[in-house]
Amino acid sequence: MVICTTAEPDVSSPWRKEQHESYGRGLILSGRRVLTTAHSVDHHTQLKVVKYDFGTEYTEYTATMLAIAPECDLAILTVNDDEFWNGVKPVEFGDMPSPGDKVIITRLREDRDYLPLVTACVLSSGMTRYSFWGTELLAFQINVGLSGATCSGPAFDERCKCVGLKLQSENYKSDFIPAEVIKHFIQDYDKNGAYTGLPLLGIKWQEMENPYLRMLMNMEHDEQGVLITEVNPNYPESAILKPNDVILSIDGININNDGTVPFLRGQRIEFSYLIGKKYVGDKIVIKVRRGLEICEFITELATHIQFVPANIIGRPLRYYIIGGFVFTILSFPYMQVMVLKADINAGYETEFTLQNQVLVTFNDKPVEGLHRLVSMVETCNEDFMKFTFGNKKTLVLPTNIARSRTPDILKAHSVSCAMSDDLKKLVKLT
Repeated sequence: MVICTTAEPDVSSPWRKEQHESYGRGLILSGRRVLTTAHSVDHHTQLKVVKYDFGTEYTEYTATMLAIAPECDLAILTVNDDEFWNGVKPVEFGDMPSPGDKVIITRLREDRDYLPLVTACVLSSGMTRYSFWGTELLAFQINVGLSGATCSGPAFDERCKCVGLKLQSENYKSDFIPAEVIKHFIQDYDKNGAYTGLPLLGIKWQEMENPYLRMLMNMEHDEQGVLITEVNPNYPESAILKPNDVILSIDGININNDGTVPFLRGQRIEFSYLIGKKYVGDKIVIKVRRGLEICEFITELATHIQFVPANIIGRPLRYYIIGGFVFTILSFPYMQVMVLKADINAGYETEFTLQNQVLVTFNDKPVEGLHRLVSMVETCNEDFMKFTFGNKKTLVLPTNIARSRTPDILKAHSVSCAMSDDLKKLVKLT
């Protein structure tokens, strides 16, 4: 068991941290390492692991983080105490289970007592959205819900080889991170001494099952593929791929009109699976139809880029308060401007059109991040501060009054500081 003491930021009040204890399962790896899930050790202030020797008292050992991979919800820890490693053997990993296969699930209560093993049936396998980071990776699903006051997983096959680690549960079903994804993460760490990120093909695409769409794209009768609708300019492939290109194959593997490629035992899976098997910096060959021409390109895969991160991994939330308005960075857990009620912001505190909006300009100048906003506000010498949001709504505050009233607003709402620690350093430099 992995015991994690966390100081998790409160996304609605980013100056606060809520401390609590959580539990996760661990697997012994070679090289004095322990594998666990990223969500169970995120924002940790202390990590401990417990080795289970039946018939003896449980001993807690201090652990340290070696690597965390939020995209695939995995982390590697180590324990310096030699005693922990006495008598332990690294886990062996098995193959990807197929629908209909049986797996055995180990369970543990938070009071550290084992629960009976559970035999479950694999319902499906394929690309699945990982809730911790929002990425889509390979997973398999079983017909047993494993939520509540139990620390569940991993899953083993009939040969006692680990085939997966519990990812998430919902509606009496559970998703597991398969051994294939786990081994990919471990091999990345072994090769580079760090987690280098998850490769991604920076495009958006649509299926081509409609015959008239294929006709418009000049596809031959026996050709299949997917249509590129958008190319991300921040990825290397933006130099070679264009909207309206049709991807026919990747590394010689043909893509069907529904966007799938061959998988295990006659199954098919979304072609992004081919990219997920690669590492950052690997090169792939992409075959495309561009009008009447067939082209082949070689591109180097870049890391996964999230402009709006699904989570804030292991670092304090950044925030800035002026005139009772709280600005923070954009992320899926929190995507709005919060208002601390005061007389200076009267009329705005119930203005829902200011919530869930991205700040675009300050005094008609573009705002390129929270650090830039702080610099602009702190050095503002105009009579009014004008904030304009993505929905064209405008917020106006008198500059001198906003500055003078902010300390009183902070005190009234029990906020210790108007900005996060990293932004304090920025203010000192301006």
